[in-house]
Amino acid sequence: MAGGNAHAKGADPRETFYELHHRRLAAFIQRRVADTGLAEQIEQETWAHMMRGWDTLRAPEAVLIRVAWWRIKNWYASKGHADVVPGDDVVGTKVEKWQARWSATSDPSSTVPSRVDLQRAIGALPPRQRQVLILIGVEDLTQKQVAELLGISAETVKTNYNKAKAALRATPTLAGYAPQRATTQEVTR
Repeated sequence: MAGGNAHAKGADPRETFYELHHRRLAAFIQRRVADTGLAEQIEQETWAHMMRGWDTLRAPEAVLIRVAWWRIKNWYASKGHADVVPGDDVVGTKVEKWQARWSATSDPSSTVPSRVDLQRAIGALPPRQRQVLILIGVEDLTQKQVAELLGISAETVKTNYNKAKAALRATPTLAGYAPQRATTQEVTR
């Protein structure tokens, strides 16, 4: 879709949607697929799918991520990696987001050890808890969107998210760090 002012009066809603979400979708896919060409192909296929079914969509934001997720999962499965959970690599690359939510209570120069500790703690979570934590905490999806994406109930998402946060709080190597107060947005997720 062509660039331009996505908020212009009378703009095509598909164009506006694309302008608002294309960078986030590209980043979502790129974090899960190391090959840039493959990531671009999956992104194009996702947008094509979205535009073909545009008139029937009620919640396009949730559908966008779901379509990309399944295209990525299908690619992994076609390569014989059906057990790979797309997004596990985010633990190593997106910890900065959580690092901003955790502050060292003692030495401010301890950010490097805290990053390693946090990566290890997240990596040690059970796969479903790690998935939910990453989708909510890094990808900024709501609990409802995560439930739709993973095909589980919103209550199961909430339970896994809370267990993941509790496990991080109980991790001995993170004892020197205190989570910052949750934002209003995070509380409603």
